[in-house]
Amino acid sequence: MALEIAANCEAIRAKACAWQHGRLAATIIRMHPFRAVALGSVALLLFPLTAATAGDYHPGQTYFGREKYIEYLAGDLPVILSAPHGGREKPDELPDREAGTFAFDTNTQELARAVAEELHKRTGHWPHVIICRVHRRKLDCNREIVEAAAGNPLAEQAWMEFQGFIDAAHATVARQHGRGFYIDLHAHGHTEQRCELGYLHSAEQLALSDEELSAPPYPAESSLKAIAALGRLPYAELIRGPNSFGALLEQQGFLCSPSPSNPHPNAPYFRGGYNTARHARDAAPVAGLQIETNSRGVRDTAESRNKFARALASTLETYLQMHVGVSLVPPRKPAVPQAAPSSRPVQPATPPPGGRLFRRGRRVITAGPDFRS
Repeated sequence: MALEIAANCEAIRAKACAWQHGRLAATIIRMHPFRAVALGSVALLLFPLTAATAGDYHPGQTYFGREKYIEYLAGDLPVILSAPHGGREKPDELPDREAGTFAFDTNTQELARAVAEELHKRTGHWPHVIICRVHRRKLDCNREIVEAAAGNPLAEQAWMEFQGFIDAAHATVARQHGRGFYIDLHAHGHTEQRCELGYLHSAEQLALSDEELSAPPYPAESSLKAIAALGRLPYAELIRGPNSFGALLEQQGFLCSPSPSNPHPNAPYFRGGYNTARHARDAAPVAGLQIETNSRGVRDTAESRNKFARALASTLETYLQMHVGVSLVPPRKPAVPQAAPSSRPVQPATPPPGGRLFRRGRRVITAGPDFRS
């Protein structure tokens, strides 16, 4: 039995790796919650037969994966926020990763919570918020599974929970609103104090002229691919013009790049990573971006976080109406009455029924220094 279960775990890992590299043509992987069972001195992983789907989540309630490593605040707005690098927990059962990046994004989970509270205060409804509560030394939820979990089955499960909760949020947003917007929240320590908006373009690509940047292949490689496909604006104007996300956020008092004031960010500049590619570029009808926040005046104090949350909420209100064609109003279907936050562990299906397989685009931006964050 031990050998059979070990083989099953290895098969799950192999399928997950294949899934990340687009080699699964028709198989949808559905991860079920693990249960740890001791047989002698060997810890084995077993799978029960049920898993949560997008329809099982109720707006305003909080759900957790195994050991509360991953947290999901279910929403009913067309906005999805994730904070993959703000976790502080260092559980002994997860070994330290020996390769990769380990920087801690200070106060980013707190920033995500502040934005959620601000949106709820304005609308009476909740965005979807997914948080990794585990330190990046143990798990990196903004990398593909091999680098993210370093082969540890429990870390792999937490990674799949994180991605699965986002997939469930996507399914809800698409069903309720038709379109939506995803933001992956991060923190940078660069000297230049401004928010870096990552659309999956390098600083070198953003130095191109507007005409060059608006031409293929750049719009199709962008995290705004679903919006660019609507053809309402030249692509370069969409990311650094007067009605771009950066322009709107700067109007709220927070410097950004790219934006009209700084259309060509200087290196070092974080362009966006795994989550932005999977959950924005390759997630139509959802689009999105990565926001790398500076510390001072944005996330260093509770007052700063609340101020930035107000600015981001105002930006989203304008941007979604202008470019996505949705507004921060109640969904077409009546919202489920809000209940007290739940603390029961709930495992997401990965991906949810009717979900999509993530496939890498034909062109992967990996050359040169690692500016994925």
